[in-house]
Amino acid sequence: MKRPPALVPSLAACLLSPCLLALVLGGLANAATLVERAARDEAVSVPADDAAMRKAFDAARSKLDEFLGKLRAPPAGIGGFAVKVGVRAGSDLEYLRVGKLSIDGDRLSGRIDNEPRTVKTLRAGDTFAFARGDIVDWLYIDRPRRRMHGNFTACALMAREPPKEAAALRKRLGLSCKA
Repeated sequence: MKRPPALVPSLAACLLSPCLLALVLGGLANAATLVERAARDEAVSVPADDAAMRKAFDAARSKLDEFLGKLRAPPAGIGGFAVKVGVRAGSDLEYLRVGKLSIDGDRLSGRIDNEPRTVKTLRAGDTFAFARGDIVDWLYIDRPRRRMHGNFTACALMAREPPKEAAALRKRLGLSCKA
């Protein structure tokens, strides 16, 4: 049986909050590439068995303890913590970005940072609780070094873009997509 595609929130939700992304990607309203569509907060469908996305999920999960350690005791200048979690809506799976995180044992909660498209019971801004095992990606910002850590799924999406455009965006974000 063929699995339905997973609905990935726009790259905007993958990268930063929509407000910050607008500052980074300003001026892209009439564009057609994945990165440019994301600036308009358009959803991106990715097949559920997409190898690059699965690799991104695995990379994020392999370093999840490091992320959670920083979330529990953030070093000076580190912030902007967010995760991506999979949420089912019938047979669809939608990935939502959740920020303003808090941890209580093995449970986490935070604010949904993108507008759900298939999950009609949730809205951007809602508080959402989830388990550690639901996390498929994470990110945080090292403000003094102007560097973004994690965000493996954004790297997978950017790999589909023209190399010059993807490299420019990675540079502006301070995001390294090397394994």
